[in-house]
Amino acid sequence: MKKVIVQDTDFDLLETLTFLLEDASFEVLPVLHYKDVASKISTFNPQLVLLDFRLSGTECTCLCASIKKEFPHLPVLALSCNHNIEKEYALAGFDDYVCKPFDIDHLLTILKKY
Repeated sequence: MKKVIVQDTDFDLLETLTFLLEDASFEVLPVLHYKDVASKISTFNPQLVLLDFRLSGTECTCLCASIKKEFPHLPVLALSCNHNIEKEYALAGFDDYVCKPFDIDHLLTILKKY
């Protein structure tokens, strides 16, 4: 079973993502606040991190850089409603992205790549 940390600032979306991913046989650690993600990586030992790419992207890009520095082989994906996320995610250091609103099958396809 793949372990994934999912961070989103929208509680309802976080709850929905957790349910969908657990139903798809992922072990999920949902995290509401950015500041809590880094401390959870060592103890949860995920194979993937999915971060909410907010409109400015500042918090999550800094967090992505921090994760990549300490865990360079850990895939970090952006979850975003930004119109230009397909250009921004790689510049920010993310391995991939999922657009909001997302198609469930597409979300699972992207996550299973990692």
